[in-house]
Amino acid sequence: MDYLRDVATSIIIYGFFGFVWFGWALEGPKESWKKYLGFACGFSLLIGLLGIYLVFTYQDEASVLTGTGLSLWYYIIVIIEFLLGGIGAFLLYKKKLDNYIAPWICLIVGIHFSPLAFIFQEPSMHLLALLFVATSLLTVIRMKKISYRASAITGTGAGSILLCFGLFNIIRLIFA
Repeated sequence: MDYLRDVATSIIIYGFFGFVWFGWALEGPKESWKKYLGFACGFSLLIGLLGIYLVFTYQDEASVLTGTGLSLWYYIIVIIEFLLGGIGAFLLYKKKLDNYIAPWICLIVGIHFSPLAFIFQEPSMHLLALLFVATSLLTVIRMKKISYRASAITGTGAGSILLCFGLFNIIRLIFA
């Protein structure tokens, strides 16, 4: 990513959504996981808040979304993601398969990172996509063997991935 403002913005997104995924993991984890998930939730939120500061620091830098026409494609991808995620979650809920909602959302979010990698000219987002899809699949495979909510696995995996990517981008800004 040659666009430092976009790197800073990604820190907000990764931190905030890491916070959200760790929060979702708290829906029904093993009792022993709760304090670690709470800490991870708070740490991710701090990363997101640091990202806000960094966006103001790099606000005069260029963004891939300004002046390139790519912002339309970005919005189209995000709208499709929300529609697929929402419709799938609704159908899973109606069929009383709500334990599959977190892995479903994780799968859709993972898939959406690949086209975003092209828009933002950021190859690491392909790895992000792969890790999210793998987290979703791992959750579904493990669901039959666990006594806690599937969202605990999905949320812990997705939150950890986003937290790592947020920290990675902080390091990228430090050395930019």
